[in-house]
Amino acid sequence: MFRSLLLALLVPLGLLAHDGLDLPPPVNDAEAWNAMELCAANVDKLVAEGQWEEVPIQLSIMGQSARYFRDKTQAEIAAKWSELETLGVVAIRAAIEKDGGLTKLRYQQYRTLLGELEKSSDPKLVHAPIYSCPMCRGVRELDSKKDCFKCGMALVPRVVPASSVYNTPGKPSVLVTPALDAPLTVGKPARITIKLTRAKDGKAVTSDDLLVVHTEKIHLLIVDETLSDYHHEHPVPVEPAGTYSFGFTPRKPGKYRVFADIMPRESNVQEYAMCELAASTPDGNPVEKQGSPTSSGAGRLRFQLVWNSGGRPLRAKQVVDATITISDENGKLFTLLEPVMGTYSHLVAFHEDHQTVLHIHPVGAEPQTPADRGGPKFYVRFWAPKPGFYRLYVQVQADGRQWFAPFALNVDP
Repeated sequence: MFRSLLLALLVPLGLLAHDGLDLPPPVNDAEAWNAMELCAANVDKLVAEGQWEEVPIQLSIMGQSARYFRDKTQAEIAAKWSELETLGVVAIRAAIEKDGGLTKLRYQQYRTLLGELEKSSDPKLVHAPIYSCPMCRGVRELDSKKDCFKCGMALVPRVVPASSVYNTPGKPSVLVTPALDAPLTVGKPARITIKLTRAKDGKAVTSDDLLVVHTEKIHLLIVDETLSDYHHEHPVPVEPAGTYSFGFTPRKPGKYRVFADIMPRESNVQEYAMCELAASTPDGNPVEKQGSPTSSGAGRLRFQLVWNSGGRPLRAKQVVDATITISDENGKLFTLLEPVMGTYSHLVAFHEDHQTVLHIHPVGAEPQTPADRGGPKFYVRFWAPKPGFYRLYVQVQADGRQWFAPFALNVDP
């Protein structure tokens, strides 16, 4: 009977924890203890503040660690982990019913037993940090010097948010509402404001609520319906709170989609909040799928993209490295790339579904001062979440101006 109750309570909460807070089950002792310690600190805070509705999510994540240890330890210790599970389920049920007194009592019992288990365990494992990628979910490492195997970005200490405000399963946590002076018109500069609000409670998302990633708190990735006109903008805060202003000049007719690339401070997880900008011309323009997968040009620069896949097709959910080489209009290797947003290049990829976007940074050394220069080669790791057509843009800066080189890419299932 208890096992049925456990499954009834933890299965839906486990799904919420995975899809919302996105913490996968542990695969080693250090990961299990890291999740347990981070969530315990969160529950301490939530119980003290009486935020009972947030407690079940945290305890369900801790339940994953308890089951991990229960299934791998000897009988005597396994019995204690099983007891911890039982206390966790009872505390979850009390929290769901918003019985604060009972939740606090059961959690105190839970915390006492957890303390005993901590003392009987290797302190190096109990307090070992786990590192994750702020851009790619599901990546975790014990070694802080490793880069993300998907995108190559430096890893950071894993964070488990105390609140699910920024973590609603299957939905963006931040909503974007645009306001235009007039519908977009080809060749006419447009002034636009966007309002960022939390999806759960409508509260304004201010600049203080966001973390800086590659020198900016908000990267706006803007593209038309055909995926052939891409703009990268950084809006500035204006009044009222949570409102930001930017401008760009559309070069194509029809509506544009804006992907706000942000990292909420509370979740420490990158996400894309989307909205559409209405146009004065009819919508429904098809995606332009023509273009070269290996060569491109922008201004006086020439770009060669080589996929290091051994001649095999690129497939969804498989990591592939790529080398990008830049030369000038005379074919001479170009070594004067200027720093742009903390690195020498950015790669953005838009899927034909108009819902999927990737923002990738190169692997390797980054500029340390504005006077540093880079090139002619840099390397990226590409991981496509789904098959289909992608329009890629390599963004660099030279001669004091930013350039965008487009590529076409088809990804197999």
